[in-house]
Amino acid sequence: MPGLYCHMPSRPVAFPLIFLLLAIGLGGLPATASSRKPKPPPGDQDKPKLVLTADPAFGFTPVTVVLTGSLTGIGPLDRNFCHAAVSWVRIDPGQTERDAFRTREDPACVHPEEEISVITSFTRTLVLYRPGSYLIRLEVEGKDGTRVVSPFTRVEVLRIQ
Repeated sequence: MPGLYCHMPSRPVAFPLIFLLLAIGLGGLPATASSRKPKPPPGDQDKPKLVLTADPAFGFTPVTVVLTGSLTGIGPLDRNFCHAAVSWVRIDPGQTERDAFRTREDPACVHPEEEISVITSFTRTLVLYRPGSYLIRLEVEGKDGTRVVSPFTRVEVLRIQ
């Protein structure tokens, strides 16, 4: 039996190592690459972000909905967003964005310059009577015209039959 092993390489570790690298290269990469979201560019992490939630997101008519917006990425002493303008945009069932109902709150800073106050939480209550799908968005605008816009939040109003 000693003749059987004469043609084997002196390093038996090489074959399993090559097999492992091929398995990772062929099978491992596509699964991990497709399951991850692309990372945002480094500068995007510091940008202001506005998120809007509706509670409840659906219900039977009439529905009382509490909308809550949360602004992040703004410093508490940012003069540009001290008493920023706030716009609520509501698209009723059957409307287009062009026909949307807009409510704008445009407060003025009446305090001394050193008393900056940045609001980062916004709340509004709506009572929705008409059955259908409502789209609601929040927009915050700084003094220099910088706008931060939330994605639309959907509220479904169901009809009792």
